[in-house]
Amino acid sequence: MRAALIGAGQIARQHLSCLQSIPEVEVAAIADLAPSVAEAAAERHRISRWYTDHRTMLAEVRPDVVHVTTPPGSHLRLALDALEAGAHVVVEKPATTTLAELEQLARRAEQAGRALVEDYNYLFNRGPQQILRRIETGELGSVVHVEVSICLDILGPTGFADPNVPHPALGLRGGAIADFLPHLASLAHLFVGRHRSVRTLWTKRSATVLPSDEFRALVEGERGTASLSFSGSSQPDGFWLRVYGTRMLATANLFETRVTFDGLRPGPKPLRPFVNGLVEGKDVARAAVGTLLRKFTGGPGSYEGLFELLTGVYRALRNGSELPVTLGQVLEVNRMVEALKPVDEAPGVQPLRIAAGRDGGRS
Repeated sequence: MRAALIGAGQIARQHLSCLQSIPEVEVAAIADLAPSVAEAAAERHRISRWYTDHRTMLAEVRPDVVHVTTPPGSHLRLALDALEAGAHVVVEKPATTTLAELEQLARRAEQAGRALVEDYNYLFNRGPQQILRRIETGELGSVVHVEVSICLDILGPTGFADPNVPHPALGLRGGAIADFLPHLASLAHLFVGRHRSVRTLWTKRSATVLPSDEFRALVEGERGTASLSFSGSSQPDGFWLRVYGTRMLATANLFETRVTFDGLRPGPKPLRPFVNGLVEGKDVARAAVGTLLRKFTGGPGSYEGLFELLTGVYRALRNGSELPVTLGQVLEVNRMVEALKPVDEAPGVQPLRIAAGRDGGRS
């Protein structure tokens, strides 16, 4: 299958590394508005053709799949152009800047009979996948509650708050934090299903260009509840997932490969914390060594899920099987994202948001 990329920035490098590891996928071309960036990316990744006009690339190369890896504000137009050219589309998160745009894009993909996949790479990291297997086997029991929390220094000189170089994410409703909402929402959706109601708290601790730098939410889902959070101040950086089941607590740090399970183990009840502690210590040590080795060997690191996701997408497109991220899933996740966004830019407690009904109206 012939793949092409629109956008040659940092995340495009991850897509390219993954694509070039998948058999039977040819990266045929890359486009970027900056000629030097497009040419450099093509040379670095041994891509034979590069363009500054994506429409010319689509017309001349006729790719089977187009990866849209540009800032969010351009996604709708570029993805529509790719669909019009007959290509399947893999789009970076956030897929669009508004839910209305996403629904427009989804309708066009359905009309064209083409796939539309938003990048939920963290769903396919080993931590969430190991937790899913424990749920499927019954070891974890029924999911009661999920916590998804990102702590990330977005206020420093390498973050989103440089007043001299406005980051594209600042144009989103919710600012920089909105750029991470698809990660939080997709993980919540994976374990508790589509949302029924949402309550959010957006706050601002620092005097920066960001509209908010702290976010908290409580979500009622179909199969349980979820608490979601983003902190621009808490350190160290981490991406934590905790799944509370009726028989086990699972914890994963998605920035690493760490996943631990605290369960109802055989033996006297007073000894369970001791046994769980021993097992957890062993798992943490193994994950720390694995993370270090991957850094030395140049592995995908926290982007391991992107490799799994894209491999699954191309396999499904070749075989005609179900995609690892379906269009229905993309729509439900984005409806949750819309409910999580602030009603206005004034930080504070946001009103209760009720889930969209199955007919798209308000229930």
